[in-house]
Amino acid sequence: MKFNGMEVRGDGYLEIGNNFRSAPGCVIITRNHNYDNGSAVPYDDTFVRKDVIIRDNVWFGVNVVVVPGIKIGEGAIVQAGSTVVQDVPEGAIVGGHPAEVISYRDMDHYNKLKKEKEFVSPSS
Repeated sequence: MKFNGMEVRGDGYLEIGNNFRSAPGCVIITRNHNYDNGSAVPYDDTFVRKDVIIRDNVWFGVNVVVVPGIKIGEGAIVQAGSTVVQDVPEGAIVGGHPAEVISYRDMDHYNKLKKEKEFVSPSS
């Protein structure tokens, strides 16, 4: 895995698969302020935690933000500057604010490289 200064905010559950890569400036958030059921407005001092699950071989460009409760499928690519507010399918290339599916990887080629164990070196 290569995090390049990844920031994880919150104390909710986070799972990151093998061979994850991120550029600088990325943030994963695992909890939100309790604004719906709290005791004050705009929010109180309690939190709502939601799992973030990132599967194997996922790549984040620079300044990606992932909000609580998101699952990112194996082999997905999140383009620079994206805010991920919904689940990302396996092999999807997503981008934007909010991030939307732009295209998909060639999963036949991806699976061929994976089967041949052609992974980027840990120092790359």
